[in-house]
This record gives sequence, C-alpha cells and structure tokens, in this order.
Amino acid sequence: MHTPKIKTGLLFLGLIALFGNAQVLKTPDNIVMTESEKTLVGQGEIIVRELRTGSKKGQAFEAIGLANASIGSLVQIVTDYDKYPEFMPNVNKVDILEQAGNTAILDFTLDLPLGKVKKYRLRITLLESDSETAKIQWTSLPWPGLKPEEAIKETSGYWLLKSRSPKMTLLLYQVYTNPGPIPFGLEWIVDILSKNSIPEALLKTRERAENLTRE
Repeated sequence: MHTPKIKTGLLFLGLIALFGNAQVLKTPDNIVMTESEKTLVGQGEIIVRELRTGSKKGQAFEAIGLANASIGSLVQIVTDYDKYPEFMPNVNKVDILEQAGNTAILDFTLDLPLGKVKKYRLRITLLESDSETAKIQWTSLPWPGLKPEEAIKETSGYWLLKSRSPKMTLLLYQVYTNPGPIPFGLEWIVDILSKNSIPEALLKTRERAENLTRE
C-alpha cells in the first residue's frame, strides 16, 4: 500500500451535518463512511474527522484507514503497551502499573518539541476481540504529584477494528484530549496532542502491522 495522503480540510465541513451528534467515547458497532470516504480509504488514504465535544473543553478527532494485516495482528500490536515508544508518535516511555485480564493501567510520558514533556495515566481495556471485531477503549485517571504544566488534564478514546478479509482490517482511531492550560505562545501543543498525532498514530500502527506481516 502506498504512502497515504491524510485527508482533512474539506472533510471537516460536512462533518457537522453528518456526525454532529457523534458522542465522544461511545464506541460504535460499525464504521460509517460516506461513499467518497469509502473511495479514499479504499485507495489507501487516511481520513480525519473532527468531532463535537459538547460542553467538554478540548478537541476530539478520529482517523480511519485500511491495513493489509489481520485483525489479530493489529490487536496484538495495540495491546503490546510497552512497545509503544517504538512506533507511537511522541511517546517516550510507558510504565505498566497494573495489568489484570483485559485491563491495564499505564503511565505515559510524551516528548514534544522544544523540550516540552507531557504525562498522563490511562486505564485501557480490551472490550472485545474475535475474528471479526475488536474494541479497545481507554480513559484517563488522576496521576498524583504531577505539576500542572506536565499533565494532560483529560484524554480518552478507543480503537475499533473491523475485519474485511483474513489479511485486511478497517481501523477507526478516536481520541478526545483536553490538555489543560496552555501558556501563551505554546498553542501548537494542542495540535500535536490531537489533530496531528491521531492520523499519524493510525499510520504508524498500520505500518508496523504490515511490516510484521511481511516478515
């Protein structure tokens, strides 16, 4: 699959009418796309949608793309948390605090430009996984002792994976982020933590799965 162009821009304009009532963190059973979006995704592109967050501060985006990899291999990659620094954008370190059954509690450290560091704690759960569908959802937890300028105030999201064939999977990756107070002049941090990193995370996950499939 060729290196994709990430489609944003005009996709946002039709989003309010089509997905204006989308509920952040309400994991759907299916991935709904317009005909034009289906065409782009089928060509290997990654599409990005901006979602309303209602009364919640912050931003929410989702990215959709196809991977030439099985749903099982993608689940293995997405739930192999301590390997995230090898491919997830900006992730420098992941500490696994607890892991029991399908749920883990993790501490993330992000390295951003200009030496900025952000940290957050997640509870992440594999809700469903079979040969047709997988759902992985997370919410942020308090991290006592962090300085306000270090912490991401709130983040949540999910992966929804749908098998299209034994070696092809449709991926939806949604993230809501409220970074908290941002000092004047550092507004770019908001885009790095949301609009820019979300399609890149899907792309890097897809690349990792496809590379492992070829080995």
